[in-house]
Amino acid sequence: MLTVCAAAASSASAAEPAGGHWAFRPVRSHAPPEVRDGAWATNDVDRFVLATLERERLTPAPEADRRTLIRRATFDLTGLPPTPEEVDAFTKDAAPDAYEKLVDRLLASPRYGERWGRYWLDLARYADTNGSDENYAYPNAWRYRDYVIRAFNADKPYDRFVAEQVAGDLLPPSSLGGDDERAAQDRLIATGFLVLGPKLLAEQDKAKLVMDVVDEQIDVVGQTFLGLSLGCARCHDHKFDPVSIVDYYALAGVFKSTRTMGDLGFVSLWNERELPSGAHRAAAADHEKNVAALKAQSDSLVRQAGGELPNLVADSNRLAELRGLIAALEAAPPAPPTAMAVAAGDVQDVPVHVRGSHLTLAPAPTPRGMIRTLDASLPPPPPVDPAQSGRLELAGWLTHPANPLTGRVMVNRIWQGHFGAGIVSTPSNFGLRGAPPTHPELLDWLAAEFVRGGWSVKRMHRLVMLSSTYRMSSTPNERARADDPENRHLARQNRRRLEAEPIRDALFAVAGNLDLTAHAGFDIPTKERYARLPATDPVFLSNRRAVYLPVVRSGLYEMFGIFDYVDAGVHLPRRPVTTVPQQALFMLNSELAGRQAEALAKRLMAEVSDDESARIGRAYELLYARPPTAEETSRGLAYLAAAPVAAPEENAKRVAAWTSLCRVLFAANEFVYVN
Repeated sequence: MLTVCAAAASSASAAEPAGGHWAFRPVRSHAPPEVRDGAWATNDVDRFVLATLERERLTPAPEADRRTLIRRATFDLTGLPPTPEEVDAFTKDAAPDAYEKLVDRLLASPRYGERWGRYWLDLARYADTNGSDENYAYPNAWRYRDYVIRAFNADKPYDRFVAEQVAGDLLPPSSLGGDDERAAQDRLIATGFLVLGPKLLAEQDKAKLVMDVVDEQIDVVGQTFLGLSLGCARCHDHKFDPVSIVDYYALAGVFKSTRTMGDLGFVSLWNERELPSGAHRAAAADHEKNVAALKAQSDSLVRQAGGELPNLVADSNRLAELRGLIAALEAAPPAPPTAMAVAAGDVQDVPVHVRGSHLTLAPAPTPRGMIRTLDASLPPPPPVDPAQSGRLELAGWLTHPANPLTGRVMVNRIWQGHFGAGIVSTPSNFGLRGAPPTHPELLDWLAAEFVRGGWSVKRMHRLVMLSSTYRMSSTPNERARADDPENRHLARQNRRRLEAEPIRDALFAVAGNLDLTAHAGFDIPTKERYARLPATDPVFLSNRRAVYLPVVRSGLYEMFGIFDYVDAGVHLPRRPVTTVPQQALFMLNSELAGRQAEALAKRLMAEVSDDESARIGRAYELLYARPPTAEETSRGLAYLAAAPVAAPEENAKRVAAWTSLCRVLFAANEFVYVN
């Protein structure tokens, strides 16, 4: 499976030298610029943004009102709507640090890891099945998902987070995380990042299969951590970026020296590893004791065979029973927990594959190593241990504080999560064909702050969200609307459509039905390993958070596709946003939306007395974090009075009418957009 490179008119031109392109130059911590309107700037982020606005003769939008702010911040950090009680408390909090306390509370919530972990799972092409030709279930993929959620909640330093996913099985215990059982398990589980990709399991040319897996690993590592499409160098020197075919096969040797596939039989299987588990060791010890006790009873009966056996028949039956119990126990010992994870493989250097074909090899192998053409911006990488794959050295190279890409790429992803677009609008392409940064000095300053602050992701959220830039209204003034319609200069906040998961979670949350339990894996029905989970399966109607629903390649849940999550088999740096009739129709007609509309109707009738206007007010507070206008209340009352319902008694009629109104409120843009 060859990686397809983007075509361009200038495809024959040579790549620009590494030192000439902005992304390959060392990160500089620029001093925040002087600005005329210093009072507007809350922190240094604002000074960089305001300097650009003043240069373009634009003025920033005013700060959003508190209801808008809490809804924006809560969805951004937790993927859930704020409750009316939370909105009320925030709007009434007169303390000067009220907003700061809100951000800190949201960052401390377990819901934060579920929200930002889901962003990462898009990058890691997470799924619970293989997809491709053999859509086998991945029964242990969920362990990687939960590892990611835990890492974000714990604010695991990003350099450690990266290193664990590339070489966790080779890393020593972290001085931060200790070496308890969970930390030891996580170091193995993290390497599932390298295993999760789709594979042509039925490929009969096993040498080709192995190289296709290596290619997919190089591609996802390059795009995720470096913002580079390294896979384009499988067949030839990269047409645009300073990545040669020799660089590619130096990395290929690293990954080919790693065991990703556990079985290369007729239909191949991926590698799984046992996890260290005290609970399993205890269960295994108990199991051995039980077997030993039964064997002792059996041996005792056998020893009596030469003596007098007054109950010969009974003892014979007992002996047969004991032997049956022993056989059953020995056939089913306690299974240790396992995870999709890589392991050390046969160490080897890989020759260049001419035109990417494993059938046409260069005469000499390429020594394992890093991308040499970026070395002008990095200290020389350590030589790869001849007895090891090189993954440990790769992890160190990726996370070296002087690496010009790793920090820039991640802070840009954080910025994108809060503004809908990154400072670099091509978040996984920082190469020559990617978009240039709109605010290059700000990007570098953020990257430098990220590394200086111990690679803390939560610290970066806080820095961005406490800025006046983040807190602006999304309504542009006339000058900004005319001169900067795409908001490249950030004269306002961007209005953003929520993704499929927070939309689904919000339906359950406002209905009072959302289960906030952290669910482990879902046992996907299989037939001979093939996933058999239709999109209509009841699990998709369950009230668990969407991040805990199974992700089935080649058969994604219907709502995911309707709201633009359409391919779990590729690295996904940014979800597309479409506006299609099916989205409104889903809210108006689907079983899931119908159930939550009815639950919301019953909630409103239970929480609010027979005052229909007050119920409409409560509905707007739940769904939109604001009270309705007088006109909206009037329209709601008129709708309830005219709603066509067929129910035998009055209460059922009211529930049906309210259910219908709740569906309409779900279908409004305001429910699925954040201002």
